[in-house]
Amino acid sequence: MQTKPLLSIVIPTKNRQRYCLSAIQSILDLNDPNIQIVIQDNSTDEQLRAQIPQLDSRILKYSYISGVLSFVENFNNAIDAADGEYLCIIGDDDGINPEIVQATAWAKHHHIECLVGNVEANYRWDNVGAPDTFFTKMTDNTLTLTHFNGRAKRVNIEESLIKLMKNGCTNYLDYDFPKLYHGIVKKTALQKLKDRTGSYLKGLSPDIYASIALACTIEQLVVVDYPLTIPGVCAESGSIQEGQLKKHSKELASAPHFRGRTTEYEWDDFVPKLYCVQTIWADSAFAALKELGRKNYLLEYFDEYMLYANILEADSTLTSIILMHLKDKYPSISEKEHVKRINMKRLRGPFRKFISRRVLGRIKKIFRLERFEVITDLNGMEEATQALQHYLTKLNLDLIKQLDEI
Repeated sequence: MQTKPLLSIVIPTKNRQRYCLSAIQSILDLNDPNIQIVIQDNSTDEQLRAQIPQLDSRILKYSYISGVLSFVENFNNAIDAADGEYLCIIGDDDGINPEIVQATAWAKHHHIECLVGNVEANYRWDNVGAPDTFFTKMTDNTLTLTHFNGRAKRVNIEESLIKLMKNGCTNYLDYDFPKLYHGIVKKTALQKLKDRTGSYLKGLSPDIYASIALACTIEQLVVVDYPLTIPGVCAESGSIQEGQLKKHSKELASAPHFRGRTTEYEWDDFVPKLYCVQTIWADSAFAALKELGRKNYLLEYFDEYMLYANILEADSTLTSIILMHLKDKYPSISEKEHVKRINMKRLRGPFRKFISRRVLGRIKKIFRLERFEVITDLNGMEEATQALQHYLTKLNLDLIKQLDEI
């Protein structure tokens, strides 16, 4: 009887064949029998199938579904196709640190349901087109490595849920949560979700829904300050189009997350009906809490005005929409009072975060108080993976030793 792979690297993809092929090859180059690559393709044609290597399905498993699928449905199909004891979902422009296999073996040995690394190794593809910022010059074909110490810890997941609610139920990446996207999750933990709710994932944003739903169900979460994957950003990335360049419409109906949905979606009453990163994340978090029966309890910690502060800090052009939402919701409260409350939250939340992370972080880089490495002229994820391996070897941080010390 054929044994299961230890780890399935799952890649949902749509019309980004060049990036996906590079991601696939970077993993195949490792020649590790513990890894299965699962490609869930929802492109407009099967061009990718013709270009990927024809290997045994235990090593590389390819599935193509035509037509319009929602993000969540594509992720659900991908999870269903994975045979590994553990899963890690990455984007089609992302990669992995080969040490992820050792980390997964450690998690299996210690009965850990989820292991999460950091996102301090980032690769920018060519022709991304994002503008420079005051603090960061954007260069293409570049692996950027920011500071990490390799330390691991067990997480009190309930504390993370409360912190999320106090931050307006958004920006979940600021806290210690289970992560299926760029994290390692035991397949049986996902199966429990499906048995309980009828589906692995629901909501609109599969990554945040998975994090919050798993936070409501698993018991063993370990977080390590060490890169297990390589998040990538390309010209077609949502983080570029929706975040930095802000090219999308603010109309909720135009959100790509609704495409391909076969049933009507119930948007949460606590979230303004507009389309931006923060509202999609907040709504999906609430969807998970409601599905797992935790919403009513955690609402006592929810800071509504912090949600508005986070939205407006990311995109101040939404001010009039937010104020109209508040006027309709609280007609007895003046606009001046709403603005005052939002500004107080911006000072306590986003502004403090900007000073502590961006400004102080930049100062530490300038004065070399923390490690910061930029490796340029890397053509594709294959070269980015090799560069990361070389860099980690020089650091001489023992990942498994750090995990053993928790």
